[in-house]
Amino acid sequence: MLMRSRQPVTVVLPMLLLSAAVLSTTACDIVTADLKHGVTSEWRKTYTLEPGGRVEVSNVNGRIRVTRSDGNQVEVVAEKKGRGVSEEAARAAADRIEIKESVSSSSIRIETKTPRTNGMFSGSSEVSYAVRVPAGADVKFTTVNGGIEVSSLTGRINVETTNGGIIAREVGGPIEASTTNGGVDVELTRVASGGVTLGCTNGGIKLRLPADATATISASVTNGGIDSDGLQLEKTESTRRHLEARLNGGGPTIKIEGTNGGIRIGAR
Repeated sequence: MLMRSRQPVTVVLPMLLLSAAVLSTTACDIVTADLKHGVTSEWRKTYTLEPGGRVEVSNVNGRIRVTRSDGNQVEVVAEKKGRGVSEEAARAAADRIEIKESVSSSSIRIETKTPRTNGMFSGSSEVSYAVRVPAGADVKFTTVNGGIEVSSLTGRINVETTNGGIIAREVGGPIEASTTNGGVDVELTRVASGGVTLGCTNGGIKLRLPADATATISASVTNGGIDSDGLQLEKTESTRRHLEARLNGGGPTIKIEGTNGGIRIGAR
């Protein structure tokens, strides 16, 4: 009895696999090459804020950098970026970004609205902010994808991001700072009466404060350790993952909570 040859199968199968690989590679090339074009435009505004006023900036995709201004001026510069499969598509993506204002003498609120995309041919968009505010202003800055940097402010500070790190340098007001994916790095010129609250899910937390400051510290981390070298602390509870202590007799509350990452508390 004659046996049927299996040769066509062994030939066809590699050809099918090769075809699939070619199609897969081509698809990858399309995905990686689709957004090669980019355009940038600038949105700039200046406001006057009364003493003790509030400034809020809410972003979606992009970083926020904040420094102090002279006098009572608030300066906001937004760099809108669009990317697409063509220059026209990139420009359209940038043009779809909306920046909304809500302004009074005591409150300035800037909100970013980015378009929802319908596939890769719709392009992508982001906005990066450079903001200058009076040193003593009450401020709140939030973004989803991007880092936040704040420096030389003395008013109340509230900063929050999801995917990005937070850096605060030479700040002297009450501060709340939290991120999900990224580190938190804060340097204080003093511990204000409103205290300090820092949180991070994935990433380390660093806090530097004056050695002669007074504070009551409560720090805990799930996966990681706590380092408090360089400070004269009166510890009431101290383990690798939990610390309760008073600095120079105690004072405003410093609360630090981390999940995955270490906590370092030291002198500036």
